[in-house]
Amino acid sequence: MRGMVRGRILDVFLAVALLPGIVGTAVAQERRALRVIAPELIAPPPVDPATLDRADPRAPLSPLAGPAPEPMAKVRDTRYFRPVAIAAGMFESEGKTVTIAGIRVIAPDRTCDAAAGGVWPCGTQARTAFRYWLRGRAVECDPGGDGEEAGIGKPMACSLAGYDIGKWLTENGWALAEPGGPYEEQTEAARQARKGIFGGGPTGS
Repeated sequence: MRGMVRGRILDVFLAVALLPGIVGTAVAQERRALRVIAPELIAPPPVDPATLDRADPRAPLSPLAGPAPEPMAKVRDTRYFRPVAIAAGMFESEGKTVTIAGIRVIAPDRTCDAAAGGVWPCGTQARTAFRYWLRGRAVECDPGGDGEEAGIGKPMACSLAGYDIGKWLTENGWALAEPGGPYEEQTEAARQARKGIFGGGPTGS
């Protein structure tokens, strides 16, 4: 008799202990059972690709979001290496011939009146002086606003180690200034000082 009573008491305790879990599970199942899923509202409706039209892209929200800018045109190289004077005011470099702007080139075969009488090869002397001054050092030239390269006969303003080549030639009397050009004063000063081709030759210098 006592064993039966104890068994029933244990059954009651177990039922009381398990009751909250059973109730919670039943409530959760009920909630899940009440949840309605409407496939027609969630899944995208079938669409025929042939009926789609591509929309134009919207404008960027800021300039930073725009397309990348076009790359700048490559600046043509205006540095000429290992120049060799072929005349006073003209040199060759890597197959290009460059003429100095603002001057009249002294041709190598030009002769000048010698102070002692006769003539002397002032053109050859002018070319030699220019060649010694260059000494194969790199020359910087300005091709002008249109960016044309040398080799087509267009004179260019050039410099050697930052010094104006046209100015050096005219102030030393190894080239003549172009009329109305920037070196007229240098040519006149060289004439007065009897420099270069105005010196009357080696015996008159």
